[in-house]
Amino acid sequence: MVSKKERQHYEELQHEANHYRDNLKEKGYKGADDLSKRQGEIRGLEEKIVPRIEKEIKVKEHTIETISGIFDAIQQATHSETFTQQRQQLRKMRTTNINRAKDQGPDFSR
Repeated sequence: MVSKKERQHYEELQHEANHYRDNLKEKGYKGADDLSKRQGEIRGLEEKIVPRIEKEIKVKEHTIETISGIFDAIQQATHSETFTQQRQQLRKMRTTNINRAKDQGPDFSR
């Protein structure tokens, strides 16, 4: 004789097993051979696709590094140009001040 609790547990497991069987049928599962075939197809795709994706990632990483280098060069050139312009403006100001001082002559008013 089986206890009521054990019987209920067995029926729950049966119900769960039926649910999973129906779910597998919905997904197109046709048995162990079909599962093995599908697993083989997936492995084949992984062997072909994963290396291709990894190669694409490396190409994109290289492109990003190149673009980053270009931006760094532009930034450095801009900084250098700004520095050069400031230096030229400073020279002009010095030259203008020196010429003014020459035009005015020495200051004897003191």
